[in-house]
Amino acid sequence: MSFKKFIVSKGVLGALIIVLFYGLLMVGIYFSGYKVVPSKINQLPVAIVNQDKDSATLKKQLKKSLPFKHVKTDLNMKQAKSQLNDREVYLIINIPKHFNANLKKMDGQSKGELRFYINYANPMTSVSSMEAVAKSVGNHVQKSVLLQQSKGILTAAELSQLESETKSLITANPTQKDAILQKAEQTKSTATAKINQTYANVANSYNYSIVKMNKAPSGMQHSMAPFFMSLAFYIGSMIGAMLIVVAYKSFSPLIGRWKAYTYTEIAIILISMIAPLLIVGLSKSMLHFDSNTYWQLWVNHSIELFAALNVNLIFSLILGQLGIMINMPFMLTQVVSGAGLIPRPILPDFFKVMSNISPCFYSIRADYNILYGGNSTHTLWLQLLTIGIVAIIIHLVIVAFQKKRAPLVQPS
Repeated sequence: MSFKKFIVSKGVLGALIIVLFYGLLMVGIYFSGYKVVPSKINQLPVAIVNQDKDSATLKKQLKKSLPFKHVKTDLNMKQAKSQLNDREVYLIINIPKHFNANLKKMDGQSKGELRFYINYANPMTSVSSMEAVAKSVGNHVQKSVLLQQSKGILTAAELSQLESETKSLITANPTQKDAILQKAEQTKSTATAKINQTYANVANSYNYSIVKMNKAPSGMQHSMAPFFMSLAFYIGSMIGAMLIVVAYKSFSPLIGRWKAYTYTEIAIILISMIAPLLIVGLSKSMLHFDSNTYWQLWVNHSIELFAALNVNLIFSLILGQLGIMINMPFMLTQVVSGAGLIPRPILPDFFKVMSNISPCFYSIRADYNILYGGNSTHTLWLQLLTIGIVAIIIHLVIVAFQKKRAPLVQPS
């Protein structure tokens, strides 16, 4: 056989097509999905909660200076924390009661403290961005406070100097030269001591702190765990659906397509219950979470696997093993739309829409809740289950329109 015939054979051309297909697909999906970071971080919603009636001006200045387009200022602290847990806001800037009064005291004991609340049960991109904003705003406010209070320091120094000069003029008498010099020295010492003390109190009059809500343990394996686990199950479901449909198509000519489909769904349920026991178990040994967390993760990923297998089965039922040509792009899309790396509010519109039908999106969010804290886990499970049930309804339509065929392979 000549080299020319070999190079244009179906195998070589097929390999070229597959490499091009998946290469172009991955580059197109990932580059278009991740281009929003960091340029669109400013679209994440944040909140300012002012509990100090004397800090209205500071609230307005903060809102104006923040680099975010959506700044909520009408929430109380309870509402803001609830929205932070629900990932409706990604940062809370809290001006506590008596903030302004404590700044003015400058007694070395009272302290005005600005608080920044961040939900760490979120993708790393949003957490790191919010931390950077909190530190930047905190330092900016500190400089403003020091500048404002320095006016008082300079005023005190000027008054002291004026007092010294006035006394010197009043007592100006050559015969009193020694007394005048002594008095001037005393005034100078008093003013210096006063300035030093005031500066020391200013340094302690302001502080800011970052309040870490739902904090994840240190280590990238912890912050990325929801993304890794959910994606691992979904990739497995894609290959699993391709193999399950082979069994379905082998048995359906022998026992009937409806009975074969019933067996297929039973198999999916069993796989969905058994596989997470071991996979979540391995995660437990590596991340060291407790047994209660283990069982909640088992429920979450059992439902995810059930939904994912049924979703992937749709095109496998229609196209057989070629269904992977559609299932694979859908899986790659979920890497972005699952919002495990980038928060959903700043995803491009296409991926934001896809997240509504992405099993990974609901599974990743539920994992964050279970592992580190958050609300509405049961709602997420219900949404996951709904995706699986809708997929089953589509299966029933597909099976109903399939033609009966003679058996090609005798199952063992």
